[in-house]
Amino acid sequence: MNHLRLIASFLLALALCACASSPSASQKADDGHTAQSDPVETDTRKPETESASLSPLHADGPQLMDDRNQPVVLQGYSTFGINYKPEYVNENTFRFLKEEMGSQVIRLAMYTADNNGYCTGGDQEQLEGLIDKGVQAAVATGQYVIIDWHILSDGNPAQYQDQARAFFQKVSRKYAGNPAVIYEICNEPNGSDVTWPVVKSYAEAVIPDIRANDKNALILVGTPQWNQAETEAGKDLLKDAGNMMYTVHFYAATHKDQQRQDLSTAYDQKLPMFVSEFGITEASGNGALDEQSGQTWIDLLDQDKISRVAWATSDKDEASSIFKPGTDPDSPSLSDLTEWGQWLRKVYTGKDTSDAKDSQDTSGSGQKTADEKSGDSGLEATLKQSNTWNSDGMTFTQFDLTLTNHSDQPVTDWSETLNFTKDITIDQSWNGDMSASGSSVTVKPGQYHSTIQAGETVTDIGFIAKSDGVVKER
Repeated sequence: MNHLRLIASFLLALALCACASSPSASQKADDGHTAQSDPVETDTRKPETESASLSPLHADGPQLMDDRNQPVVLQGYSTFGINYKPEYVNENTFRFLKEEMGSQVIRLAMYTADNNGYCTGGDQEQLEGLIDKGVQAAVATGQYVIIDWHILSDGNPAQYQDQARAFFQKVSRKYAGNPAVIYEICNEPNGSDVTWPVVKSYAEAVIPDIRANDKNALILVGTPQWNQAETEAGKDLLKDAGNMMYTVHFYAATHKDQQRQDLSTAYDQKLPMFVSEFGITEASGNGALDEQSGQTWIDLLDQDKISRVAWATSDKDEASSIFKPGTDPDSPSLSDLTEWGQWLRKVYTGKDTSDAKDSQDTSGSGQKTADEKSGDSGLEATLKQSNTWNSDGMTFTQFDLTLTNHSDQPVTDWSETLNFTKDITIDQSWNGDMSASGSSVTVKPGQYHSTIQAGETVTDIGFIAKSDGVVKER
């Protein structure tokens, strides 16, 4: 296919904090976007530092976990094919996705066939350079990154198996040990002769090449029928593949009750699943948005704690693009979002773009506007305890903070003081500047949320408190 809230109870925070039946010929798009079943960079940052702050991820039963064995639910965005839209492999775009769109993972979709794909005449050196640029940009913005071997019209992954092996040998050597990097070895296997045994055989050839360089990297494996045959994989699992998950794709206007039931069945089989591409259009990537079916899908993914990546970071004139045609990838804004992009932002962040003001500073001066207030006047603070665990005789408690600006003006340079029943220290924090003194914690904006707009609710601030016993808010 071509196209794909933190909901994550992520202690990812610990640190950072389509395709039911075969498609007909009429369902194929001119750009190689087949309808699934009905479908040098000057970087003054130090990406290694951001990468080191990301928790290594691993599958445990059906769940994605962090290095403390706490469930992680990633949400993010896929590029369009990087050989079609290379300009969106862009740190400014990725930072916008992170800061305004709730993104925690970027998927780099590199077509293997179609329009000068990697295996069909494309400039391999240039495409590999785009992959590296994308990895560095994702890491520089504090996000995980999926390197996607995006087979589509070449439905049988075995067709270019030798090229896949050479590619993954190369990139896994380059990024070995980088916890941010995830490998997706076959986007959407498809075709009447492409059964699960065919895909399994391909995976059994490619995965050892990655494992030779990186024994612990998370690997994603697709299933037949445009990633709609997860129950088949659940009956015949890959052996000795190490840390891996099986991918599921859906487009909510096409894939409904049956596909959701298949996912639930596979989850009950404890199959580790990752939705590496989804949309709420038809499987072709176009057509009307089915928001009701889309929300039903999101509710199911939330229930089962399944990560999800939306298609697509692009300004292509089709319903599954999150940006309007002509959007500048160097300076995207909320006003550039399509209806699909606005829906995603609301689902991922809880913010309704249609009612919100674009809080980005377009003047470039970084100065506060005259109507911005100082202090926390008008802010309502709600603290939620979301996780508690013990380690080395100490108690660790994760708290998630929600701030709502009830005033009619923006609030800036705010500060909130939280009081607890015991003395604590801050073990980890994200999206805010936390300082503890005795049983009190003071929260300030830090790098994020320096301004909270009128009527805006911020939900992604949090910290982990360390204490010598159970601690609660007072």
